[in-house]
Amino acid sequence: MIIYLIFLLVIVVILSWTLINNRTWRWLIGLTSSIALVAAVSIMSLNFSDHYGMKKETIVETHQIYSAAGGQSPMQIMVAKQLGTKSKHWVMVYRDSQAVKASTHFVPQKKHIVETVKKQSTLKKANVDHATVKTTTVRWEWKNDTAKFWLNIGDQAGELVSQKSVVTVPENWQVLSPSQLKQLKKKMAAQQSAQKQALMAQASSNQ
Repeated sequence: MIIYLIFLLVIVVILSWTLINNRTWRWLIGLTSSIALVAAVSIMSLNFSDHYGMKKETIVETHQIYSAAGGQSPMQIMVAKQLGTKSKHWVMVYRDSQAVKASTHFVPQKKHIVETVKKQSTLKKANVDHATVKTTTVRWEWKNDTAKFWLNIGDQAGELVSQKSVVTVPENWQVLSPSQLKQLKKKMAAQQSAQKQALMAQASSNQ
């Protein structure tokens, strides 16, 4: 609505300064409409730069997560890789429920780089019984319907301010990098092969 108001005020300013012959009325209407135009443009600029008329709304969500190794494995594993040495962004592999396969989380989206830089994901161990992910999301929302009516241009509501995800796992969990996980799988496969050969050799000797 403020865009239409600005267009209207521009027309009023031009007409008042050019078509009104009476000097008193010309100055009164021209000056008033000019001040109103400057105020409207300033308010719109403040909305673009400082989100005038909006407020930050915080939503906190926490849910339990599960080992990437699956329920049949005796080991509780979190696969994690930090992006950069001082980055507050980790890519992690875990299961969102016991019934699904492990999937990768917090992968940076190159096509949405603006939102990606606003997101953080960290990992920590703690004296807890279950692994969880706590996500704190902050978004811009309108303060009231009046602000939305006058200032809404392109539906700014819901614009992401920041999103911080903290993954907490019990101290007995194994946190492995992708390369460490590969080494562990090779080691376990070799152990299983050796055990199988030993059992076959024992069975042959008993015959």
